[in-house]
Amino acid sequence: MQFFRGLTRKKQSSSSASAERRKNEQDYYLKNGSSVLEEFLALCDGNCRIPIRYFTATEIENAIKHSESKMELSDVYMVTGSLNNRPVLVRFNRSCQLNIYRDIAITAQMSHLKNVLRLVGCCLEFEEPVMVYEYVEGISLSDLLFKKGNSNRKSLLSWGNRLRIANEVASAIVFLHTEFTTPIIHRDIAPSKVIIDQNNGVAKILDFSLSISLPPGKLEMKSEDGVLGTLGYIAPENGSYDIITQKIDVYSFGVLLFELLTGKKMVEMVDSAISKEPIDCEEVNKSSIEERNAMDTTFENLHPNIVDRYIRENSVIDIVDPTIFEEHGIEIQQQLEDYIDLVKRCTTYNGENRPYMIHVARELRRIEKCFRALTIGQN
Repeated sequence: MQFFRGLTRKKQSSSSASAERRKNEQDYYLKNGSSVLEEFLALCDGNCRIPIRYFTATEIENAIKHSESKMELSDVYMVTGSLNNRPVLVRFNRSCQLNIYRDIAITAQMSHLKNVLRLVGCCLEFEEPVMVYEYVEGISLSDLLFKKGNSNRKSLLSWGNRLRIANEVASAIVFLHTEFTTPIIHRDIAPSKVIIDQNNGVAKILDFSLSISLPPGKLEMKSEDGVLGTLGYIAPENGSYDIITQKIDVYSFGVLLFELLTGKKMVEMVDSAISKEPIDCEEVNKSSIEERNAMDTTFENLHPNIVDRYIRENSVIDIVDPTIFEEHGIEIQQQLEDYIDLVKRCTTYNGENRPYMIHVARELRRIEKCFRALTIGQN
């Protein structure tokens, strides 16, 4: 099975062809290795101490040559393989916009976290590097939420598990924002970037290829590579003016929280809202209207406060995934209202009014603690 351009090759019959292949592998190794090292030095200010295992092209080819298992994850896909008699996930990219060198560097620095898919190593001997992760019998959060017919959906998406997933993803983002020399902005937080381990329900984020570090001493920067990310999760100030701050991750995470609660895709709700009568302009301040008019065509149809509008126009019972109420009923109404209030604050149109991720994570922990106390009291 051919998973990647250049991964499977016809057998080389001549020594010259074999020598040419080896030269190409060495050239790719030097080029890719230099780029990875450059990212490590920029990321850690020259103080990285994380060893990375490097696999040869032959090892990767042998690892996946009998594989028929593949997990689709928007811009990337994962193939199940076997290295040194242990299962692994081998990742391939679809998009040329992804900076896999940065992804390798950041993932290596965060692989000790249980909520980041652990990097086992990489191969630099192909034209584009290949990443090798720990094996997880996983499903993307996107498929779990939106794909019909998943037998594990109800058990993996109980209210308690949804709160846990939210907390686990939040903790990884907080680390990204606070534990490096300067804050690193993910720029593409979405359900397709989260894998749920189907054995224990643990959430693991992956793919830091669009991430970017804020300049030292700065709270924001202007993107030099345009608007990147997943439509529906991109903050208004990023989509309109290419502005990057910690708050754009808060917006994306707020959309993820909303989808985790409703079980519906944000883009579908945008389409639904666009088909309705537009909101009374008196409810939107003048500056918001001017900012919306400045948006490029990609964002011109997105209502500046689409989540807030949806929440105001619907009751809690209408907003929440019905399976949550079937499980717990009215007894968790206050938790749901607190959760919805947090979603509103995360997705407010003005980025300055959004909380930082560390405060978002703190509130999620409080809500989860309230739920745990309730369930203990019932037992």
